[in-house]
Amino acid sequence: MVSSALRLDFSPYAPTLELLTFSEAEVEQITDVIRHTTIQFSELDKTEIRLDAVFNIETPADSYSAATSLRDSGLQLISLYGREGLCQEAFYPSQIKTAYVRSRNGIPFLSSSEITSLQPKIDNFLSQEYTQNLETLFLRKWDILLSRSGIIGDVGLATEAFLDKALSTDVIRLRADDPDTAGYIVAFLRSRYGRPQLIQIAYGSIISYIEPEYLKQVMIPDLHTIRRIEIGRSMCKAGELRDEANRLLDEADRLLHERLNLPYLKTIAPDTNASVETTINVSEWKGRLEGSFHAAVAIAAEKQLRSLPVEITTVGDTRVTREVRAITKFRKRVYVEKGGIPMLSSKQLFQIDPIDVKRLAKGAHTKDLSEIQLEENMIAVTRSGTIGRVQIIPAYMADWTASEHATRFLAALDMNAGYLYAWLASDYGYSLMTRHSYGSVILEVDKEMFSSVPIPLPDRIIRDEIGNLVLKANALRDEAWRKEQTAIGKLESLIAKEPFIRIKKEATNDTPSLRDVPFDPNAIPIWELAAQITASIPAEEWAKLPSDLAQNFDYYQNQRDDS
Repeated sequence: MVSSALRLDFSPYAPTLELLTFSEAEVEQITDVIRHTTIQFSELDKTEIRLDAVFNIETPADSYSAATSLRDSGLQLISLYGREGLCQEAFYPSQIKTAYVRSRNGIPFLSSSEITSLQPKIDNFLSQEYTQNLETLFLRKWDILLSRSGIIGDVGLATEAFLDKALSTDVIRLRADDPDTAGYIVAFLRSRYGRPQLIQIAYGSIISYIEPEYLKQVMIPDLHTIRRIEIGRSMCKAGELRDEANRLLDEADRLLHERLNLPYLKTIAPDTNASVETTINVSEWKGRLEGSFHAAVAIAAEKQLRSLPVEITTVGDTRVTREVRAITKFRKRVYVEKGGIPMLSSKQLFQIDPIDVKRLAKGAHTKDLSEIQLEENMIAVTRSGTIGRVQIIPAYMADWTASEHATRFLAALDMNAGYLYAWLASDYGYSLMTRHSYGSVILEVDKEMFSSVPIPLPDRIIRDEIGNLVLKANALRDEAWRKEQTAIGKLESLIAKEPFIRIKKEATNDTPSLRDVPFDPNAIPIWELAAQITASIPAEEWAKLPSDLAQNFDYYQNQRDDS
C-alpha cells in the first residue's frame, strides 16, 4: 500500500481547447468586470509615461472620470502642487531610526491611520534623545495630511490636537498658504472629484504608494477667494469642533476617576510590558485558566473597585443596559454599488470619513435591520481581532449599519449613555473587558462576557455630570460631520453645475415674481462683483471695521440702525 501511494505514474493534464461563444447578456456581464479605457498618446507626456492600468483607469464620478468631469465643468483648474500650483510645499520625512520609550519620558507618536481617526489614539512614545531627526516628524497647524502607502485616499487636517506629536513618515505633508485654503483642499480631496485622482496617481503592485511629485498631476478648481474661504472655513471649523469633542471626552474620563476616587491603573498596576507573575487562589479561577484573564492589571482594577463606597454591579444589569446585542443573524450579505444602506466595518466606526464603505441592498436586509442598524448614543465595542475599542454612535451614523465584529450596548432608560461609554472607554473598562478575550489566532469576546464586566453605580447626579460631557461631545461630532458634508456638497455642486440648496419663499405683494426678472447668463457672479467693489476700498477704511464683523454682522447692523 505504501509503494502504491508513492508511485510516480501519472499523465500531465492537457485541457482541450474549445471555441467559446457568449450570449449578448454574458458579454455585457464580462465587460462590466473587465474595465477598460482609451487614452491619447499626448496624455503620456503629461503623466511621465505612466502605462500601468490603475493609473489610466480612473474611478468614475457618475459616468465620467474625475478629470473629465472637471474639464467639462468650465471652471479654471490649477495643479494641486508645484511652482504654479495651489501649494508649493509637499514632502514626507525620510525614514529615521526610532527609539521607543515609556509614555512619561517620550514624545507621543501617531501612526498614519490616525490622520482620519475621530479620536487619534497614541500607542507609542519616541525617545527625544535617541530618535534621529525627531523634529522632522512634527506638524504645523493646518497641514494637509495624505496617506502615501497602503490605503490611498485617506485625507486629514492637522488641527491643534496634532501639535506637539510626532507623525509617521507614511504620511505626506502638503502645506497651503493659509488655513482656509488648506480646508478647501481637504474638502476637494475628500470629494468625488478629488479622491479618484489620488488613487489614479498611485503606483505599486501589492502595496500602493504615492509620491509628493505626483501631486502635480492632481487638478483642483481655482475658485474665487470668497468661495474658497466659505468652503475651507467650514472644514477648519469641523476640525476645531472635533478637537473640542475630544477635549470633553478627556474631561469626562478625568472626572470619572476623580468622582469615583479611582487612581489611574498605570499608577497602581505593574508595567504591562514587563514579565509579571501573578498568584491566585483556587476560588479566584472563575472557570478561566488563561493567563490573560488573571492579568495583574485586571486584578488591580477589581481590587480597586471592591474598595469603593458605591454599589458595584455588572454591565448586563437591567438598570445599566436594556440590551447587550451580539450580531448573530447577519451572515449572507447582498451589496449594491450605489444607494443602499452604509455598512461600516469595526475599523470604519472610528474614522472621520470612511472610504470604500460597503452598501447593503435595502430589500435583501429588511429583516436584519432591527439587529444590525445603529442608533444615536448606542455604544459599539469591538469584539474580535482588536478587542475593547469603544465608540458612541453620533446622530449622523443613525440608520447606518455595522458589521458583526462590534457588539452593541443600549443603555437602560434611566442610565446616562454617556456614563456607560465613559466607563467602558476608561482604563478600568478596557482591562476588565479585554481580560475575557479567548482564542489563539483571532481573539474573541462574547455577549455574556461583556455582560459580566463590573461597573460602579454612583449617585445619578455624578453619572449625569460625567455622562453629559460625553453626550455633548457626541453632538459636536455630529455638527462637525454636517459642516464638512455641506462644504463638500457645495463644492461638488459647483463642479457638476447642479443646484445645491433650493430655497422656497412665498411671494408677497411687495416681492416681484421671478418670472418678471430677466435672466442674464453672462452676468458677473455676485462674489466677483463683491470682490471688485471691495478692492476699491482703501486699506485704512478696512482697518476701521471690527475684526469680528463677519461673525457678528447682525449685531453691528442693529447698532447702526438704532443710531
